[in-house]
Amino acid sequence: MNRPAIDLACRPPDLPALHAQAFPMLTAAQIARATPYGEPMLAPAGSVLLQSGGQEAAFHILLQGTVEVLECEADGAMQSLLVHRDGEFTGSLDLFTDRPNAVTARAASDSRLLRLSREALARLLLAEPTLADIVLRAFMLRRISYLRQRPYGGAILRSTMGVGRVDPVLDLAVIGGGPAGLAAAAYAASEGLHTLLVGGSLCGAQALGAYALPAFPGTLTGLCDGGLLRRAETQSRHFGSHVMPQRLATAFDSASYPYQVWLDDGQVIEARSLIVATGLAEDGSGQGNIDWLEGCLDTDDRGRIHTGRAAAGSMQARAYESSQPGVFAAGSVRAGCVPQVLAGIAEGAAAVRVVHRFLDASAH
Repeated sequence: MNRPAIDLACRPPDLPALHAQAFPMLTAAQIARATPYGEPMLAPAGSVLLQSGGQEAAFHILLQGTVEVLECEADGAMQSLLVHRDGEFTGSLDLFTDRPNAVTARAASDSRLLRLSREALARLLLAEPTLADIVLRAFMLRRISYLRQRPYGGAILRSTMGVGRVDPVLDLAVIGGGPAGLAAAAYAASEGLHTLLVGGSLCGAQALGAYALPAFPGTLTGLCDGGLLRRAETQSRHFGSHVMPQRLATAFDSASYPYQVWLDDGQVIEARSLIVATGLAEDGSGQGNIDWLEGCLDTDDRGRIHTGRAAAGSMQARAYESSQPGVFAAGSVRAGCVPQVLAGIAEGAAAVRVVHRFLDASAH
């Protein structure tokens, strides 16, 4: 069939705008709202706050002083990436995953900080929508841009066809623009996968209603109405995660490989792997938003996708992988998911790791 061409060209990054959003300065009033959730601490110059490769994670707001963020190079030398100053904060999306710390953070001068544990940060973000918008936006953009600051522009795309040419077959198509989908697209792009995010229009508050916990009513207002996800979509375009924010998936062909996904404007995309992060139906039924999959995947009685060992007919037990090899599910559309924004972010990030393993195995 004739398929309308999909423009996968990236626009050049707007680096000043990116830096301003990724490294914002909190006001005194905002720091005051965060203070009850943390513990003040003094860090003498040279003391390490976070160690690269370590599992201990914490969020630090710099009250006074300077904190340097460094990366360990292959030869063991430490390369300075940036310096945080008064009012800025440390951290990235890795705080919500079980990934080891990617960087080292140490006090560059005698400093005063407010330290929040991972659990305390989660409570803060659920209770303070305005701070959640600032912090999660910064975390998303830092993850997207992280590898692009490195020599040679970061990781090399798997799907290259020579200088100036882009393989029309994607490494990964992420279907759904909620927390899980956006986190997956950010991680995949930053780690060198040729990635397309479809369905960014799903980031509205209504579509994300499944992530609102009864104990925290209204916590999505600051995340969605404040435009966090839309801004992350815009920045994703700059850093290798191509975005079709208004398009929706309408059909899926599981019989051919690479897989094909039809969109509502008649375009067809081809991808070696998929992450389904389409959330729940907007009618309040609690049903998975999977009509476009046409029964191709094993689901529970509410239409939520079984993964891993729970997926019928699965010959392997990869986490997040559905009954169809190379098709993964993350967020509230996945059976067993915790319906919470931060849990969705963690699942999107974790699913990308499994996608890497699938693509590596497929290549051999």
